[in-house]
Amino acid sequence: MVTSPIKLREGFAGQDMFVIPRPVLARACRHPLVRSVYPTDIGWFPTAGHHFRDRPDGAGQDHLMMCIGGHGYVVVDGQKAHLTEGHMLIIPRDTQHTYWAADDDPWSIYWVHFLGEDTAYYVDRMPRPGQPAPVEPSAQNEAVRLFHYCLDALHDGYGLPTLIYAAQSTQHIMSLLLYRNQALPMESHAAKHRSNLETVVDYMHGNLTSNLRLEDFAREAGMSVSHFSERFRTQTGQSPMAYFIHLRMRLACRLLDLSPRPVKTVAHEVGYADPYYFSRVFKKSMGLSPEKYREIKKG
Repeated sequence: MVTSPIKLREGFAGQDMFVIPRPVLARACRHPLVRSVYPTDIGWFPTAGHHFRDRPDGAGQDHLMMCIGGHGYVVVDGQKAHLTEGHMLIIPRDTQHTYWAADDDPWSIYWVHFLGEDTAYYVDRMPRPGQPAPVEPSAQNEAVRLFHYCLDALHDGYGLPTLIYAAQSTQHIMSLLLYRNQALPMESHAAKHRSNLETVVDYMHGNLTSNLRLEDFAREAGMSVSHFSERFRTQTGQSPMAYFIHLRMRLACRLLDLSPRPVKTVAHEVGYADPYYFSRVFKKSMGLSPEKYREIKKG
């Protein structure tokens, strides 16, 4: 339990943090090098005495915390956990949680709130949602270096090149901690859940030009349509069909960015026989037509 009456969200000596303006993110996240995984908020809180946050409705982003000193406590969906030095934790988006630094030895933590089309690959990699997992020393040291690179870059402002760098740094941090961290235990039930999601997403990637239905994805996952839809939305924040459309639009953006192909050809290469319908879907997804998107100077 929290023993101190003092509760601080921030304001710790030596801290560094950024809350990236949401209108800036709304524009930047359309870029192919940003939209996969990108930070919305990121920081470093050293010896964060009296640090406390309570979010009854959760946060609108997935949230990574990595403790490199001291300790503290986290309650996620009613399950209490002890976050200690050399451990990390991911709180899934929109999940009720409370956390606080211990009074006797308050934690020093690096943290990042993140969004993106591929975040589920990282969130679902954790053996137990909302519970700590170990970080091997070499992975922790490299993650600390990457956090500082990202924070240092953001001191230069929120230009698109900086936000691309921040997004790539965040993705590198997540990949390092969740795919190159030899201390991370891979429990069988977590591996099964990962396999279900990754199999379906791989299936989507391999069939972007096919007119697939929700039933096709559920069958690939080996689940009923209703159960698959609920689990997929929980893990990704999107419906399966919305996710599939986003994958198509991401490929369309890359083709528009990196080739002189006509819009009609791009439409066919991402599975749309009718280029006018493709343009409507693209505009709904990206906020502007394929022609206008191609005119934007990027990077």
